[in-house]
Formats: sequence, C-alpha cells, structure tokens
Amino acid sequence: MNTKHHYRLSLIVLLFIFSGWSHGVWAQNDTIVKAEATITTEPAMEYNASADRKSYTLDKRHQISIGYGILTPSHCSIIMPYLMEYIGTEPAYRYHGEFYGAFQIGYTFRCTKVIGVGLYYICDPRIVKLYNDQLIGKINWTTHTLLPTLKINWLNKRVVTMYSKVGFGISINQCGIKNYQPDHFEITPPQHRVYFAYQFTLAGIEIGNNQYAGYLQLGAGMEGWFCAGFRIRL
Repeated sequence: MNTKHHYRLSLIVLLFIFSGWSHGVWAQNDTIVKAEATITTEPAMEYNASADRKSYTLDKRHQISIGYGILTPSHCSIIMPYLMEYIGTEPAYRYHGEFYGAFQIGYTFRCTKVIGVGLYYICDPRIVKLYNDQLIGKINWTTHTLLPTLKINWLNKRVVTMYSKVGFGISINQCGIKNYQPDHFEITPPQHRVYFAYQFTLAGIEIGNNQYAGYLQLGAGMEGWFCAGFRIRL
C-alpha cells in the first residue's frame, strides 16, 4: 500500500510540473504573438501617414472655378451713371433696377500649395427701368470684367482650405437704351465705358477633396460681397 501511495504521489507531482511548464510555454507564445502584432501594425500607421501627406501634393496645379456673386458695385450704387434730361420742366421720376447677380468663371495656376495666380471673367447684367406716371425708358446694362488675381491659401487641410484673394483689372460697360417717350425725355449712356475693376476677398473657404470642392467667400468688388461656386483641379 505504501508503494502504491508513493506511485500515486509521484504521478500527481509530475502532472503538476507538466501543467506548469505547458502554461509557461503558452504564456510565452502569447507574448510573442502580441509582440508580432505590435510590430506588424507600425508599418500600417506609417503608410496612412504617407497617404495623408500625399493628399497635399501639387499633382493638380490647374484649377477652374465657376461661381455666382451678389452685391457687386453696380448693385450697391444709388446714383446711376447716366444723364436724363427733360425738354421743358423736369418732372419727378423714379427708377427700378432688376439685378441678376455676377456670373463668373476663372482659371488659377497653383504655383505652390499656398500661392496661386489666375484670371477671372465676370459678367454682371442688369436692367434699369425709368418711370414717372408711365414707363419712360429701359436700359439693358451689362458689365464685362477681366480680373487677374493673386490667391493665398493660408489653411490647407485634407477636406478644408481657407484663402484670401486680391485682383485688379478692367471693366467694360455695354448699354442698350430704349426710350418710350423721346419727345419728352433724353437718356444718355455713361461717358466712360471702360473703368478700373477690383476684388478684395477677405476670407474664403473650400470644402471637398483635392480635385472637387465647393466654396464660399466674403469680400468686396466685382465678384460681389458674397460669392459661392464650385471648383475642379486638373
């Protein structure tokens, strides 16, 4: 009986030692797996960072913009630049302006991620109707503007870009006059058909990706106080 008891005790000790050794091996293997997992995740993080940096490259330097603005200088003028004379006693008259906003298309070349130079064409049509008791006349008036610009992107993120812009150029007035009471009124178009044009954009924001984005901007000038549009980079 003592011999059998001794064999049983020896077997229990061996099983205990084996279980402890196997547990240590599994723990060691688990540590190795975790270490390998940690090592394998680092290259993935480096790849994502490089992809993020790639989104700011200048692979698309040519930018085309189409926009619409309101409150241009012609909209904000109170005195219309034309002369109106009445044969005899001058009666009181009033005018009504129909403004359609400023339609614009532009091209910008991105010299760097921050600086871009471009050229914009802006068309600003409106109709002015003159009244006393009846309709006196109508002026179909359109201003065509060519505006070289300098654009500064002062915030560049993957989805959001913020910028300021300044431009100076020339505007040409095109007038068509229709007088309904020529025996009583004479309507003379403006003497200066070509004049100085400008645009100061205090702040603009583009939301989109590196190729397509919509934009909003606040400023003063031929593009309007408020302007919105869409741009594409090629």
